[in-house]
Amino acid sequence: MRKLILALTLAMTMSSSVLAAWPMWDQFKAVGMEGARVVDYSDARAVTTSEGQSYAMFFALVDNDRETFEEMLQWTENNLSAGDITKNFAAWLWGKDGSQWTILDTNNAVDSDMWIAYCLLEAGRLWDRPDYTEKARAMLELLKTQVRDIDNLGKVLLPGRIGFEHDGQVKLNPSYYPLFLLKRFALEDQYWQDVFEGSARVLIRSAPAGISPDWATFSSRGELVPVDSVDNTIGSYNSIRVYLWAGMMSPKDPVYRELKAHFEPMIKITHELNMPPEKIDVNTLQINQPGWDGFGACLLELLGQDKSADLIRTVLSSAPIEKENYYRNVLTLFGLGFDQGYFAFDEDGRVYFPNQRKQ
Repeated sequence: MRKLILALTLAMTMSSSVLAAWPMWDQFKAVGMEGARVVDYSDARAVTTSEGQSYAMFFALVDNDRETFEEMLQWTENNLSAGDITKNFAAWLWGKDGSQWTILDTNNAVDSDMWIAYCLLEAGRLWDRPDYTEKARAMLELLKTQVRDIDNLGKVLLPGRIGFEHDGQVKLNPSYYPLFLLKRFALEDQYWQDVFEGSARVLIRSAPAGISPDWATFSSRGELVPVDSVDNTIGSYNSIRVYLWAGMMSPKDPVYRELKAHFEPMIKITHELNMPPEKIDVNTLQINQPGWDGFGACLLELLGQDKSADLIRTVLSSAPIEKENYYRNVLTLFGLGFDQGYFAFDEDGRVYFPNQRKQ
């Protein structure tokens, strides 16, 4: 009888471990991936981006999906980084060119490089993989080549190797700066603390009215340059991630409180619309229409516990992960995954798992 009870207890423990997995990640893999690559089916070329690979590596890390993580790392390194991601930045765009599957744009996206380095650092720590840690540290050294020290602004990362420095000005993408990643890098190398501080200044200064633009241009003196272009005057598909990353920061970090207070205008507009706007003029605050539910996932944590947040949760939870909705899917996994306690970040940027699932 005692053996039977022990066997039943073991079975229940194993069953609860299975149930504690992340169903949304399994759905994403089933409809949004071909082998080890994430596919954006909204593009007729069935493209894969370094962004998609880096995000999915993080989701695999959260789910303790070590096999998929390793396969994605190998695919990314072999197909986007010429076989060595420690020496070559991952090309941001890969897909079908005529009859050939190949790199379509060799430029990199620095946020993807950051996410991959972060995933390797945390996988090395959580899974006792010193090879991952070594690879991540080499990536951080490579990333330093993309840092620029701007007077009165500080150290910031360029969005990519090519095309973002002109006539003494730099064009930056605020959504490329999840600050908790930089905090984690600083645990490895104090150099990155200065990049954290410079990036925080970019987030604040690029949004004087509390609404982040998709892109922001700064002078060599660290002044925000007014540029009359859609990129610099509209907050939309890029900048929506600024609020997502800000809401995921540890409340113990003073910068979290500063960002939440600074972005109160966007929080207020989202309350009024019950969804963030799809496009908003950062100067006049004119909006076109409420955005779709993936945008809502990005404001979920800044809204707190109220009727707007509850509505967004309901909509996100009831809508399936669909093949054609790559961007909506990844924003939902980030927003709902964080909201439901599948992952969180401490004040030093380390990932942890509030649901206490075994890693």
